[in-house]
Amino acid sequence: MDSWNRQFAALLSVQLLVSTAHGMFVPLLPSFLQDVGHVSGDSLYIWSGAIFSANFMIMMLLMPFLGRIGDRYGRKPVMLWSGFGMTLVTACMSFATEPWQLALLRLAQGCFTGILPFTMVLILIGAAKSKVGVSAGTMQMMGETGSLIGPLIASSLLTFYSVRGAYPAMSVCILLATVSVLCFVKEGPRAPVVSKMERSTLLTDWKHIWRMKPLPSLLLSSLCINFALVGTNPIIPYYVRQSTHTLAFLNDQWLLGITLSATSLAVIIFSPLLGMLSDRVGPLLLLKIATSTAFLLCIVQAVTHFYPLILACRFTLGLCVAGMMPNIQAQVRGLVRKGMEGQTFAMVNSWMFLGCLTGPLLGGVIVAHFGIRGWFITAMLVFGVSCWQAFHIGSYPSRKAEMEVTQAGQRATTVG
Repeated sequence: MDSWNRQFAALLSVQLLVSTAHGMFVPLLPSFLQDVGHVSGDSLYIWSGAIFSANFMIMMLLMPFLGRIGDRYGRKPVMLWSGFGMTLVTACMSFATEPWQLALLRLAQGCFTGILPFTMVLILIGAAKSKVGVSAGTMQMMGETGSLIGPLIASSLLTFYSVRGAYPAMSVCILLATVSVLCFVKEGPRAPVVSKMERSTLLTDWKHIWRMKPLPSLLLSSLCINFALVGTNPIIPYYVRQSTHTLAFLNDQWLLGITLSATSLAVIIFSPLLGMLSDRVGPLLLLKIATSTAFLLCIVQAVTHFYPLILACRFTLGLCVAGMMPNIQAQVRGLVRKGMEGQTFAMVNSWMFLGCLTGPLLGGVIVAHFGIRGWFITAMLVFGVSCWQAFHIGSYPSRKAEMEVTQAGQRATTVG
């Protein structure tokens, strides 16, 4: 148990540091486009969405291969390769002078994608079954802690330095996380790979995983959630600037940092609590409540420009976030088969990254043509699909029940 606690602490620090680096990018992007790239008007929205989503496209494509490599040869080597590569690419962002150059660097950054996904895999497969929910919730808490302090750090740096001077701080965070993996993360023995799996192809494995019901519904739900959540991030700076408020003593950069941090603060407060609740009442119930509430919050954000109400919605959305992705991960943990953990969670991450890719990309186009209200109406519809999937999942028998039926059939066949 002491060994697992040390491992858990090391993985939490990795989650915190890398998430901090990712959170710093959100305030830096508008400053880069306006101050360095000299982009304005509708092009500002489109470039923001394209650059923000660029790395998710590569991440979506690479995760299946990284999952297979991790199952066969170990997750720690993939994490190290990803961490050092991401550190180098992020450092190069300081030299970008055009939006297309930053977009290419974001694409290159996506090639080094394994550190956070495999951190979650090691947490979920290493935690006791009775503590999967709280472990995933604590992991979410640390990730959102990084998302909380990242924008605040970046906003503070922009007060004293140019956007070029802020990018090295992102590289330092990622480098520290990679060193933590190198020094403190110990990967346990992997499940033996049987000869049939050695001969299997990636496509065969994915077909095998896809048949695990209700995994397809969980995948679609994760896609919708990330589409709406991540797609909103590059829009928030412009949403805040258009809002009405009475906080004249705060400039736009600080209002942006506070708004982005409000969601993360709620996740930090409620993720461990909802994780413990999930272990008691089941993750599906919390997923239904969270997606329903997120649907309603999008309606409110579509019709208001009053900053205090916007801030309240963003905080409440954090409570929903704490009840969504960790509970999807916990349900997948109950479906995963021995020796295929990496590939199963790689499939989940690919669908998540598809949402992270299409959300900002389409979000920029939607805002350019229909305004910010049009985006929140779109997010409302997408959360509605996720909510419907959450209720649809309840119609499937549990994995445990399926196994019991299968075992009973096998016993009956043997007796016969």
